[in-house]
Amino acid sequence: MTTILIVLVLLHFFHEQFEFSSINRLGYWIIPILTGYEFLQSFSWSWLNAGLLVGILGFASLVSWYQAKHTKIRLEETATTYFRDDQQQEVPIYRKDVTAQGGRYYLYGWLVVIVVQLLIEALYLHENLTPHKVWEDFFEEVMADVFSFYRFTRAGAPTSWILWALTASTSLGYTLWLAKLSPAARRTLFGQTKYRRVTDEEN
Repeated sequence: MTTILIVLVLLHFFHEQFEFSSINRLGYWIIPILTGYEFLQSFSWSWLNAGLLVGILGFASLVSWYQAKHTKIRLEETATTYFRDDQQQEVPIYRKDVTAQGGRYYLYGWLVVIVVQLLIEALYLHENLTPHKVWEDFFEEVMADVFSFYRFTRAGAPTSWILWALTASTSLGYTLWLAKLSPAARRTLFGQTKYRRVTDEEN
């Protein structure tokens, strides 16, 4: 039964990368904010840590740019209801959604981040990287991507600032690069999708 659940989660994860899903402010901002908070809580200043942080930020910027550059963005219009005009013709009312598809390039970047995370655990945190440990990290990242709050609730949540910094910077970088590269994504991510009709002031 456990094996079946694991396979279903993996299939769902990989399938989602090739589907267009709605861009919403909560989904794209909550992880950078929460992981950034965990980073600030666990970070301690030293020149070594500062150097590592600069390296992580540079790496995260490159990977997230690569992912965002290849992400497909489109505006979808879906008729959710309608009204009747003066001629009693049905006129649909469309709901506009900005959607994104990460695709294989997002997965490539995601895998690179996992490899770097494993290297950090081996070289900096001195953890023993067994095949079981590699699989465990891989599957936990899948779970964290499918279920946003999983990384904060699981028993083995990271305590090292460097892992929180890696997650926060890559997720924030992806959000910001999407906003920079796509005007439609930027309007959605920064809440600029409301329109107001202004008429001339009456004399």
